[in-house]
Amino acid sequence: MKNLRRVLIIFFIISITAAAAFAGPALQRDFTLTQPDGESFSAVKRGDEFMNWYETAEGYAVLKDGVSGYWVFALRAAAGLLVPSGVHYAAGAAAPEGAVKNFIPAKDTVERLRERYDGQAAANASSARSAAAKTWTSNPISGKRKAVFIRVNFQDVTLKSTSEDAEAEIWGAEHSVRSYYLDQSHGKLNIVSADFGGQGKKDIIEITMTPDDYNEGKHPDRLLSDNAAGDYRISHKNEVAFVTSVLKRTGLDFSGFDKNGDGIVQADELVVYLLLAGYEESCSRKSPSVWMHACDSWKDNGSEHVVYVSDDIILGYWSCRGELSEAFVESQDIPIPLVGGIVHELGHKICKLPDLYDTSYTNDGLGLFSVMADGTWGRRTGEILGTTPPTLDAWSRKYLGWDVPQTLTPGAKSVVLTCGTPRNGNYPVARINSPYVDSTYEYILAEVRNPNADDWDGGIGGGMDDVPASFKGGVLLQHIDERSGSGSFSAGNDFNVYTEEGHQGNMAIWADGDSREKYAGEGGYLSLWYAGNGTEPDTYFYRTRDTHTARRFSGIVFSGFSPSGEVVSSSVTRAKTGGSGCAAAVFPMFLLLGALPQVFRKRR
Repeated sequence: MKNLRRVLIIFFIISITAAAAFAGPALQRDFTLTQPDGESFSAVKRGDEFMNWYETAEGYAVLKDGVSGYWVFALRAAAGLLVPSGVHYAAGAAAPEGAVKNFIPAKDTVERLRERYDGQAAANASSARSAAAKTWTSNPISGKRKAVFIRVNFQDVTLKSTSEDAEAEIWGAEHSVRSYYLDQSHGKLNIVSADFGGQGKKDIIEITMTPDDYNEGKHPDRLLSDNAAGDYRISHKNEVAFVTSVLKRTGLDFSGFDKNGDGIVQADELVVYLLLAGYEESCSRKSPSVWMHACDSWKDNGSEHVVYVSDDIILGYWSCRGELSEAFVESQDIPIPLVGGIVHELGHKICKLPDLYDTSYTNDGLGLFSVMADGTWGRRTGEILGTTPPTLDAWSRKYLGWDVPQTLTPGAKSVVLTCGTPRNGNYPVARINSPYVDSTYEYILAEVRNPNADDWDGGIGGGMDDVPASFKGGVLLQHIDERSGSGSFSAGNDFNVYTEEGHQGNMAIWADGDSREKYAGEGGYLSLWYAGNGTEPDTYFYRTRDTHTARRFSGIVFSGFSPSGEVVSSSVTRAKTGGSGCAAAVFPMFLLLGALPQVFRKRR
């Protein structure tokens, strides 16, 4: 009967699971890569766990040759992936024929790669996406979520940080993972320690793997890497065996967290997060390493792809990350901050939020303005990257039911829209609907973001160049189309993926360029809207979910932004139809804002 139940549980998990792995973005900063002969050069790491490479100053993609140990020019394989050429890279050296420059993977390559990573479940999700169009409707999250963090030492490498350090960063009263979600949710989401009954409550535990454990107790390193294993089915099987070994070594009984009796400990029942000694590959070139990611149990050719916590109970999800990086302090291997990366991964596991960086690696998506994008590595000036993740973007908070935007549909008479910073208590997030186009799923969100803030949003500033100390914030406009992608995280992590056949669902309308262009960056303080910066926001809408370029006249006109500040106002009006875009009805600049009707007044 136990074997029969295992079969039924495996069948069930295939039916409900859409994706097996979700990774954080690479730290897109210069790394010094050294050849075996001592020559070195600078390159930027691109991609995420699913596909990553280094890009040189000239734009060439380079990979490390596993045989010679040299960094070599990359070529494009028939499947669209990168393969080493065998030709050693050196700055200024002649590139071989076919060397890849300014690499952007093709959409179908990315989809095939992710389906390979995600197993049969992703193929099922792909079929479901083809069968019916979906939209990203609200997914409210509240209440307590149990979590346990397992610090793992190995026979060949041990942790450099202390349990006390981890306790403060994850569970501390201020500036911790727990406090981040309490702040973002206005107290609605509370991450609490896991109660193992007679074994007590556990928030952080530390173990050392023994020679009797997986890989003789040594760090699994490349055994968990698809690049090294050559087949994700092999690396996933390795990871399942490793995680199973870790859970057994803890001596804890995880089966009691299956509260609904479905045979699976789901993420809303218990979050299991492994903190591994060794390096974090997303921001390091050293080994042994692992790339931070969330993963789950799935069946490919048997139960070796499922983590069992008892004879008939499955662990549905887990996350892991490495500890060290040499990229932050010159010539030093230091523990990387925990807050940014863990907040990002829990955004997937607990909140079911999609990645908001571009998972096709074409542009940076929402960039620095969300922890679900490059904000994973947020920091204040002077801090180490990842110390201070910025506030969740307005759409993510709306999606989770933590903020309810106030809606404005422009009319013929101009009104003043007043925006404030996140969690300001006075001015809510603004949602601007089109007066001409159905705005059920497509609209604009507006709020002030301040890179010099004293709160979480100060994490934006450390990643920006030359932000004046006097700058107090500007309006971030987000163009939202909830028809983009698969409609939910369980159906596919594709809300903000760049595609020639469609468009990204959550992108900023920059004041200093177009965030949707190929190679567009992370954004800066000049991307925000305030007096004297930018001309007029591009508020064109898309025609359908499959349209790549926004060319549908929305009729929304912003003008007359007030100076930089934690509260910024602008006038909003309805443009006349038949004009050439939003410029058809530019609001007269001489009209005093104080004479206009006020909307979004300060709450009383």
